[in-house]
Amino acid sequence: MLNVFSRFDASSDCDWLVGSKPVAAQWGTIMDETSHLHSFIAGVCSCGQHDAAMNLSHEEALSNQVDIALVRGLFPDPVLRRTLLKTVSASVLLGALASIVPVDTLKAIAQERKPLEKAKLNVGFLPITCAAPLIFGEKLGSYAKEGLDVTLQKIAGIAIIRDKMINGELDISQQVMPVALTMTAGLGGNTQSIKVLTILNQNGNSLVLANKHKENRDPKNWKGFTFAVPFEQSHQTMQLRNYLAAAGLDPDTDVKYRVVPPTEYVSSLRVGSIDGFFGGEPGGQRAVFEGAGFIHLISKEIWDGHPCCSVTAAESWINQNPNTFMSFYRAIIASSLHIAKKENRADMAKVLAQPQYLNAPEIVVEQVITGRYADGLGAIKNDPQRVDYQPFPHYSAAVWLMVQLRRWNMLKEDVDYKKLAEQVMLAADAGKIMREQGVTPPNGGFRTEIILGKAFDSNEPEEYLRGVRKPT
Repeated sequence: MLNVFSRFDASSDCDWLVGSKPVAAQWGTIMDETSHLHSFIAGVCSCGQHDAAMNLSHEEALSNQVDIALVRGLFPDPVLRRTLLKTVSASVLLGALASIVPVDTLKAIAQERKPLEKAKLNVGFLPITCAAPLIFGEKLGSYAKEGLDVTLQKIAGIAIIRDKMINGELDISQQVMPVALTMTAGLGGNTQSIKVLTILNQNGNSLVLANKHKENRDPKNWKGFTFAVPFEQSHQTMQLRNYLAAAGLDPDTDVKYRVVPPTEYVSSLRVGSIDGFFGGEPGGQRAVFEGAGFIHLISKEIWDGHPCCSVTAAESWINQNPNTFMSFYRAIIASSLHIAKKENRADMAKVLAQPQYLNAPEIVVEQVITGRYADGLGAIKNDPQRVDYQPFPHYSAAVWLMVQLRRWNMLKEDVDYKKLAEQVMLAADAGKIMREQGVTPPNGGFRTEIILGKAFDSNEPEEYLRGVRKPT
């Protein structure tokens, strides 16, 4: 996991400064003159000095880290910064400044960023409603505010957008969950450390069947069906498999799967090459609109709050472009938080429906965004949470998705599921930026997910696997 407040980064003020008089550490602790840099192991240096930071509570440590981050922004020159910190702590320095200038103004000054390593970015998106934060980052001017010139590239399928990022054609891209995790774990032969900056949306998918199956709603009777999914290792495939298994089918042998780009769901349904699909909107609503199928379930009815797509970047790219990375990170969270507010969605459907984006009828997109929709079975349903746009990346969802891959032997060996989630999902960094933008992030950690009415404790993935794992 990236740590915005890394205590021992290359330009850190935390190493004890040495000189001819007492010196100040990052934490504001005054040290006696010493002839060496303290090196703490379990809170104690070999000279006997105790690390004052070890006695801080989590909240106190976080507060001190925030102070240091702000000081670094205000005083980017390390020599000047260290000179100041020789005499006063970060908190005292900020207190003095705040008596003259409001803290919000200090933060704004600190965020007059270092030069961008790369101002022009190529960002890939898929033509589905998940992409709304990326699209509105452009429409709202969020990218421009950060000094970025972003070119959005519409890309048809998941494998293509993945390969373009691997090849360096894209700087940042939309990607369906859990592809960033599988790439980092080396599943499928494409091993590359990928980070999830944010989740683009929650829910926003449908399980759709062809009209000929209107009288066959019980999944127990779906043996022999062919389903389209956007990618073999997608959350759509994992949710569909879990749903079928709960109905008593063997997802490996009783049904077939066909990888189909989201733009081809409806045409495949119409020509009869598939019996149904589990995919992102507006595919499901368009199937109803064009009379090709009906919505059996929206994904919220299976797993309320599940992540669909994410914003991803390669760790190598982040390391090469740290200032650009943080600028984009702030922009995409600002865009997400804006459209997460339902009062800001009045023109969303009109914008997203345009040819350069989703290229779909506005009335179709409107039904997805508002949650008031026709299900193709004669009913008008209303669910305001049919799609949501909360950016925080939860560890628990990552754990469930990777556990499903192991459950169905797509992942051939056990991994440390929790460690992988912490490595890939930048929850701490997203939370920090959300707080900077005036929003309290959700609690981090490994929470319990409710899927098909059953609790999944992401703290105990191995225990869950023992109960559901398919024998090899």
